[in-house]
Amino acid sequence: MKKFWALLLILCLVFTTMTACNKNKKNKQQPTAGQPTTAATAAPTKAPEPTKEAKPTEPPMVSEEEERGNLMPGGYFNQLSPKWGTYTESGGDGKIALNTKGQLEVTINSTGSVKHAIQVYCDGFKVLQNAVYKVAFDISSTAARTMEWRVQLNGGDYHAYATEENIAITAETMHYENTFTMTEASDPAPRFCLNLGFHEADGKLPAHTVTVDNVELILLDASKAEVSNTEDEVPSININQVGYRTDDKKTAIFRDSSLDTTFEVVDVKTGKAVFSGKVSGSVNTPSAGETVAYGDFTEVTAPGTYKIVAANSGESYEFVIADKPYDKAFADALKMLYLMRCGSELEDKFAGDFAHEACHTQPATIYGTNKTKDVSGGWHDAGDYGRYVVPGVKAAADLLLAYEDYSSVFNDKLGIPESGNGIPDVLDEAKYELEWLFKMQDEASGGVYHKVTGLNFDGMIMPEEVKADLYILPVSNAATGAFASVMAMAARIYEPFDAAFAKECLAAAKTALSYLESNANKSGFKNPKDVSTGEYGDENSPDEVFWALSELYKTTGDSSYHEKLKALDMTSLDNGLGWQAVSLYGCYAYLTSEKTDATLKNKIQDKFNTYLASVEKNIKADGYFSAMGDVYPWGSNMTLANNGMVLLMAGRFSENKDDLAKKQMDYLLGANSTSYCFVTGYGTLTPNGTHHRPSIALGTTMKGMLVGGANSNLEDPYAQNVLEGKPPAKCYVDNLQSYSCNEITIYWNSPLVYLMAGLLSE
Repeated sequence: MKKFWALLLILCLVFTTMTACNKNKKNKQQPTAGQPTTAATAAPTKAPEPTKEAKPTEPPMVSEEEERGNLMPGGYFNQLSPKWGTYTESGGDGKIALNTKGQLEVTINSTGSVKHAIQVYCDGFKVLQNAVYKVAFDISSTAARTMEWRVQLNGGDYHAYATEENIAITAETMHYENTFTMTEASDPAPRFCLNLGFHEADGKLPAHTVTVDNVELILLDASKAEVSNTEDEVPSININQVGYRTDDKKTAIFRDSSLDTTFEVVDVKTGKAVFSGKVSGSVNTPSAGETVAYGDFTEVTAPGTYKIVAANSGESYEFVIADKPYDKAFADALKMLYLMRCGSELEDKFAGDFAHEACHTQPATIYGTNKTKDVSGGWHDAGDYGRYVVPGVKAAADLLLAYEDYSSVFNDKLGIPESGNGIPDVLDEAKYELEWLFKMQDEASGGVYHKVTGLNFDGMIMPEEVKADLYILPVSNAATGAFASVMAMAARIYEPFDAAFAKECLAAAKTALSYLESNANKSGFKNPKDVSTGEYGDENSPDEVFWALSELYKTTGDSSYHEKLKALDMTSLDNGLGWQAVSLYGCYAYLTSEKTDATLKNKIQDKFNTYLASVEKNIKADGYFSAMGDVYPWGSNMTLANNGMVLLMAGRFSENKDDLAKKQMDYLLGANSTSYCFVTGYGTLTPNGTHHRPSIALGTTMKGMLVGGANSNLEDPYAQNVLEGKPPAKCYVDNLQSYSCNEITIYWNSPLVYLMAGLLSE
């Protein structure tokens, strides 16, 4: 049946193209000028209710591109489609707008130093394997020059499916045409590019304008085309694919509450049912577009490998029941941070496939000066090789808290160079990041530099192959406040192991706080114009001040910090446990301090409880027990893990919420509407197309990484093409091109480590 519909689709495309080619071009409407925009990021709104006497609706507007069989969105520039945009790097300076003639004008001030230093691009179409296409466009330039076009992979190594270089253009409008056959696998989200940066044949060009019009991608022959399938065939019964402890509460989630009334738990080894239960409940879950039901199998406690089977819903993925089912995943989630180390060699015996030589060891230039500084070390932040203070602090803080709260689950045999030194490996790993953070503090002022990166993101290569210059970006309050907080934490946690290091941490925290108090009105960090790496901007720093004061008070008991805490306006603090909003770290530090003020404690407890109540409300309303509500932002899996942390934290000074925390881990490990176990290398359906440079360069996915997960804002072209119209919780795709769904970060793994540690300690 699938093949029938695919063939029908291809025939329709061919018919549309053949008829379109015989039509004359219509007169253009008056264009709408303006800069290109990104995809909408607002949460979906409720559809209007129909009126009692509804009038017949007019047929939807058909674009000129659709009428003529042009697959390039907005290619005739009747208006500026959000699918068109510009990418600049390496000194390129240019922008696009529509002129009054309905043409795209590219104003170029500098061509930079590489061909793609100015790249005009279009997303929002697909190309099919073995199909034949025509590329056509009209182009002119006020300065004689060369350019290239490409239809390319929009991620990974960005290689071209089709291209032509060194096309000469002049002030006279030229009509260009070329045909190509798509020889690679079908791509539902490629990119069309006009590279208008530096071309060696041109040398340095003065400022000029390139005019583009009538950009077409026409399907000429689809008779041999293969339609790609971006949908995973997933089960109708979802479970934690890593497994359950023998005494865990165990719940299977059925997608459709109307399909089955009973289920069985089947022992995979024997093929026999060991338990029969009832399917009950009916929970409408708009975030997943489902009404789900549940099967409780808590009574099954014998160790083994099982699956859930029901007459109509079919089978779940397999799972284990064991005393310690999470131990390996926990170890890999923690060791992932070691594998993200920068500035030192990763040896084969510790890193396996991901071993590499020392990287990023050269001195970095302090941006805007000719001064250099050694800032080697620390962790690579994410899928890229940048090192950023604020997310790095969150990651280190989560590890320190995990040890402080659940020290019994950590050991000294993780398999890192420091294993066996008598210090828990989690503290050795956090210390590696802390030692880099010391280097990021400005010795003169006490302020902390925001990040160290190249000017642009690096290619999909191993870290030691990166040759770009490094730049230290300016001091920021967010970085300084976060630094002060984690150093204050480290001062008390490392004191039993290394008193000298603990003393150094405390002194650095105090110096950073002094800078922060003297620069309270400093504006937040913004990337300079020529820097395109992650910004991690934060305009609001009072929450970092609160966190720093709370940690310093907890560590030292100094009344001066206590008095400053009492004077703070709690209502101005961003409430969260992320890299940007950090007040819950401060709340937790104060609420677990030895001495507290009753009035202040009540205010802080109320703030913590307000967030906790919203988390509980979302969990209880969601059929998959997700704490996200109906909006899933970039890094939703981090928020789920963070909320698991909050629920465990609550048990340290109020009612135990471990069961709700466990449901967040079940979700991350497969009990969700996508059916993915979001930790790489674990579960039956696990991410393999991660946006992670070492994994891409080596062609193998690093184990133990928590991917970003569902992102209902659709913030990359691939997601926009393949996920549009899906319910928020299902806006996930396992593809390296989808950086907004499938990237990884150190600060997504770190709350997972805390969450697992808390549940393993029970």
